[in-house]
Amino acid sequence: MSFYTSIHPWYDEIFPYSEVQRDFVLSYGSDVHLSAVDAGCGTGSLIVSLAKVFQTTAGIDPDQSMLETARKKAAFEGAGTWFFQTGMLDLTREFPSKSIDRLICFGNTLPHLTNENEVEEFARQMATTLKPGGKAMIQIINYDRIVDQKLAGLPTIENDNFRFERLYHYPENPTHVLFHSRLTLKTTGVVVENEVPLLAIRPAKLKQILMDSGFSGIEEFGSFKKEVFTPDSQSYIIMGAV
Repeated sequence: MSFYTSIHPWYDEIFPYSEVQRDFVLSYGSDVHLSAVDAGCGTGSLIVSLAKVFQTTAGIDPDQSMLETARKKAAFEGAGTWFFQTGMLDLTREFPSKSIDRLICFGNTLPHLTNENEVEEFARQMATTLKPGGKAMIQIINYDRIVDQKLAGLPTIENDNFRFERLYHYPENPTHVLFHSRLTLKTTGVVVENEVPLLAIRPAKLKQILMDSGFSGIEEFGSFKKEVFTPDSQSYIIMGAV
């Protein structure tokens, strides 16, 4: 069972819909004729919310259980969002060249790629499927901060129902960190644990890959509120246009 399948029943409670992410996307234009694709859409909260603004929306994710929830959300909201069970490296298979206005990849999704060659391929496919003037928006954890400070993990997420611990381990391979999660359900005492390797791609490297793939007008932020990116920022958000 995959990491996301195992936490799927509680995913929306752990990671609730973030209106600030929606506002970030819309800050680059909210023309009704625009199209948007969310790569790694999860349970679809963001892309379904954008369907109320944009003409065409789609989400891709490899996890079937997450997409089942996403489709139910879209149906409930009356959103005509398309969903595809596929991965980040299948953009050019699912979408025609120069067909997308906004490509979104939030939630530290990109580090699930195996290596920098795959990141380069993802960037190439984004550049291919975006229309001229189209924009790619990516958010990852600031791996400069994580790796250089050897942080033990990210803040624990907790409410009356669960405790979700997020821990990091550092293998000998310096290109990855091991993300260990522990979800404890308070009502039953059930514990769901997972460990997945994440590509610890540095912000400067990701920026260079986008530039080498033809992206320009690069903007970098430390939060979705467009705060200045600093070495102590928890997130790294980058936007580039083709």
